[in-house]
Amino acid sequence: MKKKSKRERFQLFALLVLGGWCIAAGQEPVQEKAAAAIRAGDYETAIRLCHDGLRKNHLDYELNFLLSRALAFSGRWDEALHVLSDLALAHPENTDILLFRARVESWEKDYAEAEKGYTEVLRLSPDNSDALIGLAEIASWQEDFASALSIYEQIRRRNPPSADIYFRIGRIYLWEGNFAQAEAHFREAHRLAPENDEYGRALQKAKPRLLDKFELRYEHQTDSFSDARNRYLDQNLALQMNISKNTGPLVLKFNHTQRFGRNDDRCGLEFYPRLWKRSYGYTDLAFSPKAVYYPKASYLFEVYQGVFAAAEISLGYRGMDFDSEHVDQFLGSLGYYFGNYYALWRWYYSRENSGDRLAWLANIRRYFSAENFIFLGCGRGTRPEDFVTLEDVRADQSWVFLAGFNWYFWKQIKLQVYYSLEDEQALRRQTLFVSTGYRW
Repeated sequence: MKKKSKRERFQLFALLVLGGWCIAAGQEPVQEKAAAAIRAGDYETAIRLCHDGLRKNHLDYELNFLLSRALAFSGRWDEALHVLSDLALAHPENTDILLFRARVESWEKDYAEAEKGYTEVLRLSPDNSDALIGLAEIASWQEDFASALSIYEQIRRRNPPSADIYFRIGRIYLWEGNFAQAEAHFREAHRLAPENDEYGRALQKAKPRLLDKFELRYEHQTDSFSDARNRYLDQNLALQMNISKNTGPLVLKFNHTQRFGRNDDRCGLEFYPRLWKRSYGYTDLAFSPKAVYYPKASYLFEVYQGVFAAAEISLGYRGMDFDSEHVDQFLGSLGYYFGNYYALWRWYYSRENSGDRLAWLANIRRYFSAENFIFLGCGRGTRPEDFVTLEDVRADQSWVFLAGFNWYFWKQIKLQVYYSLEDEQALRRQTLFVSTGYRW
């Protein structure tokens, strides 16, 4: 009887071991599939897989941690924190759990709790760079830039040169409006990781829309129409030169237009002064002696301001003194960087004798380097480029679609081309714009 009892107990034990092994073996494919779904950005599939696996073993550490990541990356932060809190109770000294929970709390802008979490990670692992970066990010998001820089300097002293750390330091200097320091750190990040396009774009953003070299450009634009009129021709020359490291470039320009058998010329200048923190100005002054199509005098003042980490807004005013009337134009823009893309929306509100007009133009760029990109756009009642005549201002009943590219070959030769199609009710207008230049 006793022998039989021992045999039964042994068989039961063997079944339990075999069953546990089968469950564990069955969980591994689920974990791998869930992790692959997270890497692919398919968070809903990852969440479903994790829930399916946890029905078999609700204490599975890997599946719970994967579930918390999928929930957090999909924006379900409260649910992610609930899972992470349960994991932290079961594994109170697991720095991966504590670190990710603090990160999610910082995404929720619960900075006090996030700071506690990062501090606890540093108590358990004093040299944990991820926790220090987390504390620096919290400080920078609250505009405590001095503390953030101090933490990043601490990381830099302790570790080998890191492109990521140089990039983060440069970003803080950019937020402060210290463009020279931002440029230096972005340049070092780009030197350490030249294949990273984001670092190259950041280097350009350290001096927004500004180039640090001399550049001579010739621009040629033709407009053809579906009616019997002859095509329009615009030709422009521009010389861009850097006059000071702490200000933007000065651009001298000459414009010539030919329409309806008549010619008109204008000359002017553009200037890009740096203003306060993360801000710069755009000034455009022009004069036309004959004022046949161009305004006799035109003046534009616009202020650009960086907001958040990757957005930029602007507001401005343009005055145009045409021979027949004066036009006031209020304008602005909203731009946002995301990954290799930049989205821009620009609007114009004009006040003139024949009534008020609202026009807008939107486009999206896909960057392949800091300066090379392709773009697509559409607009309502505006010309793609800023050759302002009364005809351009009054195109409020037209739709325009455009596509093109901007490219620098061997970093010195510029080529920009775009084509646009404008539907002015019964009239169709096609524009081909080509700009070529050399910089040194």
